[in-house]
Amino acid sequence: MQKQSGFTLIEMAIVLVIIGLLLGGVLKGQELIKNAKVRNTISSMDELKASIFGFQDRYRAMPGDMLNASTLVGANAVNCVGGGCGNGVITPWPETSIVTNNLSVAGFYTGPFSTTIINAIPTAATAPTNPWGGAMFIAYWYPFNENGARSKVNRSGIYTGGNISSAVLAEIDRKIDDGNPGSGSFRAGYPYDTAAACVAKNTWVTSPPSADCAGTNLY
Repeated sequence: MQKQSGFTLIEMAIVLVIIGLLLGGVLKGQELIKNAKVRNTISSMDELKASIFGFQDRYRAMPGDMLNASTLVGANAVNCVGGGCGNGVITPWPETSIVTNNLSVAGFYTGPFSTTIINAIPTAATAPTNPWGGAMFIAYWYPFNENGARSKVNRSGIYTGGNISSAVLAEIDRKIDDGNPGSGSFRAGYPYDTAAACVAKNTWVTSPPSADCAGTNLY
């Protein structure tokens, strides 16, 4: 009679341990990637804020809001055109679309970005993107969460752009603010400021998280 061969208990235990290590490594790697993207998003917001303040200090004007940017900043700088130009804030639109153009030409931010005025919400062609591909932009505007409702008062803010998980935004909020999407300096932002999939009862939805949310870092 032919003897049947098979795995011993020790061999099976070794295989299970190896599988466990591989799964643990994959999950750990995913967590490291997520944490790196969180840090990258925070750094990008800080960089934009510092660039704006540096530009304002040098030119005594806000990027995107200058009528004579091509003269004072550089030939490739786009001039603001419209009734809100020169009022000291970055209003939508088209000022928001040309902020990073002015910053880039002035040497405060890495570009280049579009040299054409676009009267619309910025895209990857006219603005930097977050690690998930959403277009980041700066605006003196009101679409941010104010204690569970859309704000009715304009404030200056850096918008993270979309495509960000609500769980990731909750992590960013905990790291730089109070963890509440409707208060503090970091809020749920356009266009998902009051969307139930991202925020519920003024709390970030994290279980399960929505994959397409956004935040606003007010300043």
